[in-house]
Amino acid sequence: MSHNELTDKRKLELVFQNFKESKNIDVEKQERKAKVDFINNNLMKDQLSNFNEGTVRELVQLLWSFQGWTNKDYLVEEMLKSGLGNIRDALEFLIYSEKPIAHRFDYVKRNIRMMGAAAISEVLTHFDEDCAIWNRRAREGLINLGVPKNKLPSSTQISGKQYEDFCFLAKKVLDEIKSFDQEIQNFLDLNSLLFFLSNLDTSIVEQNDEEEFIEDFNHDYAIQQVAQLGDGLGFEVETEFYVAPGCRIDALWRSRIANLGIISYAFEVHRRGSRDSAILNLQRVIKQDSSIQKVIVVSTKKEIEIFKNEIASLGEEFRDAIGYLEVDELEKALEHLDSLKEVLNYAGLLKT
Repeated sequence: MSHNELTDKRKLELVFQNFKESKNIDVEKQERKAKVDFINNNLMKDQLSNFNEGTVRELVQLLWSFQGWTNKDYLVEEMLKSGLGNIRDALEFLIYSEKPIAHRFDYVKRNIRMMGAAAISEVLTHFDEDCAIWNRRAREGLINLGVPKNKLPSSTQISGKQYEDFCFLAKKVLDEIKSFDQEIQNFLDLNSLLFFLSNLDTSIVEQNDEEEFIEDFNHDYAIQQVAQLGDGLGFEVETEFYVAPGCRIDALWRSRIANLGIISYAFEVHRRGSRDSAILNLQRVIKQDSSIQKVIVVSTKKEIEIFKNEIASLGEEFRDAIGYLEVDELEKALEHLDSLKEVLNYAGLLKT
């Protein structure tokens, strides 16, 4: 790899033939065609006046970024809380505005519930040849291709400015790969390759980097991730759930078990603000709902250590009712769940 190149051609040579022979390519081409047909029928500028709930449902079904969700009806219901008109207007702004990409990206994140970086970038890629798909798979694929970790966002939760920088980097990678093989012509082709690379045995990659920890995160997106994980594990999920008047929890997992009734797990996502207020709220949550088995604090490693120290002086019953989940571990759990679903789907054990 030359000093100015981002990718390692040696690694590319090792995997490219296997990529071309991959069984998933034909399936992916069919999925890509279905999305193009949907876009031509629903998201072209002259078609947006017909935008309706059915359009949202079909979009959720087609986007790769939502494939990890089991209960897509819940996902649609949450998205529709943004307002159908707001969703339509935000998508029109994303696709057709001449404002900078970073501005449009952030606007949609703020205005359409459940639309994270992966979904926004996937829509953009079908309309703008300068926009790449950003998700965990893209990051892992680029790393396996030799791109240094420090040149990539450490989290899947990115801002519009980070996405803009990523697209610039992805364009350089695409140009390097084009010079190696002409079959990779655009960012959709690159996404296929990166998805394949993300599944590789990491033994081909030198693991010399120190472990990275997320130091900050998007609060609303973390709540969505908690809900997605619970949904994938078979729980009924709710976000912004009121246990009692004035007592709200960020996310709730619920399961109905024969002879036991309902058991629940509550999640409090804490980015910043008063920890004392958060702890008081957790105490109220546990007292108000007897079905809640555990209340889990979701935050950064640093914040969780502070929470543990503050809760250590409180009563044993309360201490035992509290669990902790680092945002880094939340993302890892979703990664493993995604991989498990792929294995089960390939074995024919899951409905697609």
